[in-house]
Amino acid sequence: MIKKMDKPIDYIQHQWEKGLLPGFDCIVYKNGNVTIANTYEVKDSNSQKSKRYWFPLCDTTIDSVENYDDDIWTNVDIYKGAIDFQNGKIVFGDGSMGNEGFIASTDKNNKLNWAIFFTFSNPIIKAEITNDELICTSDATTISIQLKNLTKISVELKW
Repeated sequence: MIKKMDKPIDYIQHQWEKGLLPGFDCIVYKNGNVTIANTYEVKDSNSQKSKRYWFPLCDTTIDSVENYDDDIWTNVDIYKGAIDFQNGKIVFGDGSMGNEGFIASTDKNNKLNWAIFFTFSNPIIKAEITNDELICTSDATTISIQLKNLTKISVELKW
């Protein structure tokens, strides 16, 4: 296999095939680019209702992230119920911890196009596409992702 800095050229795909994604709030792309996200929750002191925000913080590469910490990978499990999308499918599931979830786009051969990892969502148990919007559901959140611009993500808490 052709190597680049001791990593396979298709490093992201290699990790995906082992059931791994970066375990922080981000979008990872098959070419090794990463959009790191910031997420936080604000609680209204009067109503006691919380609102979660997710927004892109910066673009980088997986190599750059691993320059500072090579232990970024977490196991993910794909749940049943994939949906068809652009000659491939959308898959979803959980991370290693109970509070984590992910959604991913794969091609017809199950090769990763992109994946979005959430540290707060709980496992994603359902996904559907309506008008270029991907709606991801867990027991704790409903996450809306604009498929024409993956960084446009909104989160609705269920409690």
